[in-house]
Amino acid sequence: MLTFLAVFIGNTALAEQKTELAMGQSVYPPAGGIWKTPPAQGALSPLSGKSLKTVVFVTNRDSGDVTVIDAQTDQIINRVNLESWVNSHMAMSMQMGGKKMLLVSGTQKNVVYLIDLDNGTAKVVPTGLAPEHFDASPDGHTAYFANIDGGSISAVDIMAGKELARIEGFYEPHGVTFHPTLKKAYIPNLGAHEVGVIDTVEHKLIKRIAIGELPKVAALNPDKYLGEIQGIVNVTLTPDGRYAYAADGDSGQVGVIDTATDEVVKTLQTGEEPWRAYASPDGKWMMIPNNGDETVTVIDARKHKVVATLPGGAGMTGINYALDNRKAYVIAAEDSSVLVYNLPSFTSKKLVLGKNLALETAATTPDGKKVYVAASTDNSVYVINAEDDQVKRIANVGQFPWGVAIMDGQNYCH
Repeated sequence: MLTFLAVFIGNTALAEQKTELAMGQSVYPPAGGIWKTPPAQGALSPLSGKSLKTVVFVTNRDSGDVTVIDAQTDQIINRVNLESWVNSHMAMSMQMGGKKMLLVSGTQKNVVYLIDLDNGTAKVVPTGLAPEHFDASPDGHTAYFANIDGGSISAVDIMAGKELARIEGFYEPHGVTFHPTLKKAYIPNLGAHEVGVIDTVEHKLIKRIAIGELPKVAALNPDKYLGEIQGIVNVTLTPDGRYAYAADGDSGQVGVIDTATDEVVKTLQTGEEPWRAYASPDGKWMMIPNNGDETVTVIDARKHKVVATLPGGAGMTGINYALDNRKAYVIAAEDSSVLVYNLPSFTSKKLVLGKNLALETAATTPDGKKVYVAASTDNSVYVINAEDDQVKRIANVGQFPWGVAIMDGQNYCH
């Protein structure tokens, strides 16, 4: 006899909860915040014995679940059901010792989910308003969730499943980047032209770093800068953690931060409306898509010097590197295409994935051989084989797939 467990999530009962999750076939709960969960027994078998480096997790914003894809076969093998109307934004898989975990931000419910993939249980942790992007500390103990509507960061103990601190003082915090020293984290402010620095031992904001020379730019075109601020969406570290790159959308500039002093040591001009910097795994390149003029700025990250400006596409959302840094894939959402650049020659070609596709985020497998791209308009994930640029489609992934994540792969959210 099947047993179902229903857990009600209301506005008043958002304390620490440990809840069975649906890990087998999808059972979408009805409206009203109810989880209906099939028994976990046997449901996790597709993941047992599998390395998380070979598993792709796809966050579906409208269907309130996370789809699990086997990267070796490109078959859907499981689903993790959350709640209706949760508008989950981003997921991250990780392994702590022998335990497999999945972290998911539940943006519309103002909670985060800490899911034990070994036994199908989860802890639901309340946060500030609208947690979207997050990062986990390199030791796997703590995660920082950026509450974009609340102007705060929720520091969460992953194993204990509780909020340790809520750090205030941000303006539309759009992401989190932990420094490998474990002593600090960098917070981009979409609603301001600055980066916040958090002491991760005491969980407090200790510094604000101004990015871009806005007074000069605004003087040239004041009408443009009297509207909504387009500040900084991400802080990107060089692989060794020595420098951090922060692109400012309004000024069309990227600040290079010395992470030893947390001072801007160089400011470089990009194209118009830069989105964010994407670092090549070998530390040689920083590539920045500029959606204002549809170009891509290429920076030599060792010399902190702009070396090329490449033609881009419309509505670029991200850049993925593949094949030992020999290729860069630029996702152009509004073109339904992916631009493929050979490095370091920067010759390019365009892969058109379809018609009227809204391409969202992508992830590269740890071996650099495949790129997985979420397409929200047709509920699919497109898989690019980096060796020959052949494309296959995985259909019926979920409703409005948004984030793609692979442990130890190249992951980002927009």
